Formats: sequence, C-alpha cells, structure tokens
Amino acid sequence: MAVRCRISIDDERDVDELAFQELPRVGESVSIPVEGTNRDLRVLRVVHMAGSEQGATTMLELTSRIL
Repeated sequence: MAVRCRISIDDERDVDELAFQELPRVGESVSIPVEGTNRDLRVLRVVHMAGSEQGATTMLELTSRIL
C-alpha cells in the first residue's frame, strides 16, 4: 500500500503530492520527479497533520542541500 505525502522542496511555496512505498525518514535520500527529471533530495522533516475525510496527512520537507 502506497503512502501519499505532500512535499515541499527547499522551503518553496509550491506543494505537490507523491506516493511512496514506505514513509521516508529524516536524513534519508529520496529520488523524485521534478519538472520532468529525477532529483535526489534529502528528507529534512516529516510532519504528521490531523486529517480530513481522506484520513491523516503527512508533509515531507525535502532539501537539495547536504545535511
């Protein structure tokens, strides 16, 4: 079962949604498609927010900077 997450990259205001096979942990590297190409990013923060009718929502803050 895939985990749907909202993602934010380098504190940008644009927020997208992606599905992950497993919820990434802080410090892990993830490869995601951004504007047609895959980018390797690190998980900076994982935030679990109260859900709506669809259930719980998870927000991943990702960074292109080295941790």
